[in-house]
Amino acid sequence: MMSCNLTRRKPATAIAVVIAGLLTGCGGFTSVDVGGTITGLTGTGLVLADGANRLEVPPNSTTFTLPAKVDIHADYNIIVVSQPTRQTCSVVNAAGMAGAAAVTIVRVTCSTNTYKLSGTISGLVGSNLILTNGSDTLPIPQAGNGSFTFPTQVADGSTYGVAVLQQPTVPSQTCTVTNGSNVVNTPSAAGVTDVVVSCI
Repeated sequence: MMSCNLTRRKPATAIAVVIAGLLTGCGGFTSVDVGGTITGLTGTGLVLADGANRLEVPPNSTTFTLPAKVDIHADYNIIVVSQPTRQTCSVVNAAGMAGAAAVTIVRVTCSTNTYKLSGTISGLVGSNLILTNGSDTLPIPQAGNGSFTFPTQVADGSTYGVAVLQQPTVPSQTCTVTNGSNVVNTPSAAGVTDVVVSCI
């Protein structure tokens, strides 16, 4: 019969193996929980997995633990199987080997997707035209016909409103905006591109 007397010292290099064997013989743990913390998650649909060990994470969660335990000395590798709506999540400390204690060092960080806000200008011959989207301003050079892009990207799910902050002068013109206001609804990688500024 195995003895649970731990007074006999073992070499440091064999500690992990000895502990696992003693825990098994003394009715201890042979597998541990694997999980960690989550920051920034607001969307639905995030799925984490370690092989077939999968977990759908509710929005606003700050911690997670995979449903199945991992054997001591077994490798784990947590990946994002499905990204949450309107967000992208990444994993730090995703891979390692399970030890005698629960794994809590995995870090999942999520951020809201952002996209370019752009469009086209036609008919501009004057100078000093300035466009705005909230507090974000964009001066347009004279003869700035063609495409434009605001310096600050817009967040998925947010509302944008492109307007003329200052009309062009020398010569004086009037510019109007079409398709200037809408909700950013997971556009293509190119972002919002259909804003049209027409000057006469």
